[in-house]
Amino acid sequence: MEKELIGPTATLAAAILSKLESEHAQFTRDIITSAFEDAYFTLQEGIQRVDKELARIEEAKFSQQQ
Repeated sequence: MEKELIGPTATLAAAILSKLESEHAQFTRDIITSAFEDAYFTLQEGIQRVDKELARIEEAKFSQQQ
């Protein structure tokens, strides 16, 4: 796990849990773990998409210069 993502993951997990609050009287360990896992992998996927887009933009700039 990337340590710099712990804070953002916790924030996103809290947002996910707040949307589930009306469905569950109490949050079990499984519910909290699932929310944290979903948040982490969502952030990872977002980072990968941004990295790919940045690489595409850089490649396009390089191609235009030649």
